[in-house]
Amino acid sequence: MIPELFLARRYLFRGKSRHISFIGIVSCMGIALGIATLIVVISVMNGFDRDLVERFTRVKPHLIIESLDPEYLNIIKEKIKTWEEVSGASVFIQTQVFAKFDKLIVPLVVKGIDFTDKQERKQFYQYVEDVSGNEGFFVGEGLKNRFFISDEIEFYPLVKKFKAQNDKVRGVFKLGLFDIDNNYLITDLEKAKSLSPNYLIFLGVRLDDPFTANEVKKKILCKYNQGVFVTTWVESDKVLFSALKLEKLTMFIILSLIVLVASFNIFATVTVSVVEKTKDIGILKSLGFSSSRILAIFSSQGLILGVIGTFWGALLGCGLCIGVEKYQFIKLPVEIYYIEYLPMAIDYGDISLIIGVGMFLSYVFSLIPAIRASNLSPSKALRYE
Repeated sequence: MIPELFLARRYLFRGKSRHISFIGIVSCMGIALGIATLIVVISVMNGFDRDLVERFTRVKPHLIIESLDPEYLNIIKEKIKTWEEVSGASVFIQTQVFAKFDKLIVPLVVKGIDFTDKQERKQFYQYVEDVSGNEGFFVGEGLKNRFFISDEIEFYPLVKKFKAQNDKVRGVFKLGLFDIDNNYLITDLEKAKSLSPNYLIFLGVRLDDPFTANEVKKKILCKYNQGVFVTTWVESDKVLFSALKLEKLTMFIILSLIVLVASFNIFATVTVSVVEKTKDIGILKSLGFSSSRILAIFSSQGLILGVIGTFWGALLGCGLCIGVEKYQFIKLPVEIYYIEYLPMAIDYGDISLIIGVGMFLSYVFSLIPAIRASNLSPSKALRYE
């Protein structure tokens, strides 16, 4: 064993029973709790990112293309469907109706999907929980439960002269997104067009890899740059994803202060060790130990405490994350967070960064008393011995 590491361990673990000092235990516990807290919070942030991306891309295409000439969208559709990056493309329509529930008038979004497209039909039907016919509207589960919708829905189309109409409920869908499950009606293209002359038509494009959306967008704009507008799935919810990213960074900085405060305990532990071992420092220097070797002995103490605290913190943090993800016992209000339970996603890159920050702070805070120890002269260290 390296002499410096051997002496650091010997000074740290004291007595015949090799126990660690109380202040050393407090230091390790502080580091462990700080690391565990960071891992859990960052994993929650990653979980929200992952879950929201998955849920948003369930029904929302990865790219939305608009054109001043709606017929031009069909030409673009047939050409880009052959691209290697594209897994599917389909035209869809959006309009609005005003649904009537007893004395309430509620605005709802109507989305018209091309059910003749097998891929688009399959994509949507995997989230359909109940089908009762081939005509009418699919309603979100939240909307159905909120207004006790049964077999029919009464509504006013978006036309100049309001006149109430009734139509059948074709089925119930659940995407797990509060806004869509509570505010959308979904039907086929022709039905959506017949509701009102006031509708918007889009071309939705699905990609094999959603994270290549920006590259595919540039490619589309290069080939079809006249009167064509392209929006990626990230841009359509840019505010939400930017807020999540900022929140993750802010939480990392704030919670790193826990590790920073715990590192002061390591500073105190090494300082006490330097004071207690002043005689030993004088003897070691008299035997030929250089200042750098004395520095290594006492800085290694802080590193050892950091390793122990970081190890147990990482173990505790990962254990909590796995437990919460597996049993999903922490519920969330879906109207606020879009999801029903606290999501967890362990990113080992983030965990490595957190461990590195813990180790770095532990080492840095042990350097100050270690430098003091290395600067002691043998005569001064042994003066009162």
